[in-house]
Amino acid sequence: MEKSLKTYDFKTNETIASIGASGGVWEIYFASQVDGLTFYLQDIDEELCNEEEINEGVLFYEKFLGKSIQGKFIPVIGSEKSTNLPENTFDKVLIINSFHEFLFHNEILNDCKLILKKGGVLFIEEQLAKYQGEIHEGCLKQLYLENELIAFVENCGFVLLRIVDKGNEVKIFCFI
Repeated sequence: MEKSLKTYDFKTNETIASIGASGGVWEIYFASQVDGLTFYLQDIDEELCNEEEINEGVLFYEKFLGKSIQGKFIPVIGSEKSTNLPENTFDKVLIINSFHEFLFHNEILNDCKLILKKGGVLFIEEQLAKYQGEIHEGCLKQLYLENELIAFVENCGFVLLRIVDKGNEVKIFCFI
């Protein structure tokens, strides 16, 4: 998580969307390290993305870290084709270990363009396939090769800024 935190370079008072966030475990940790962040935690699964799950995560981290978390967390239920997030709102959009689960990449990526503020950054942190057709062990969905993922995103009008290698076939792709 530390390499992710450094790469995302959060600043106090930023507003961040996290797509496919479930109950926000990563985002709650990030908010424990940088005060004043507002996270919109978006997912299509109401069982995982709700106030109760988020509050449990906050309580866990507060107890574990021995300090209060000053972030704000807003759950948003989207659909397979829409994030249902407000336009022109976000400094950063995160997609952490979820891109391979999207059925409608173009629709979600086009939505990301609408919800980002001018100059905002899209971060996709994803486990990559070592070979064509490799399946993700957790969800049993197909993983993408690096060039496939980049092509999906660039075909929707984003420009690749940099790639951060986290090891173990996980990379963070930064797009504007």
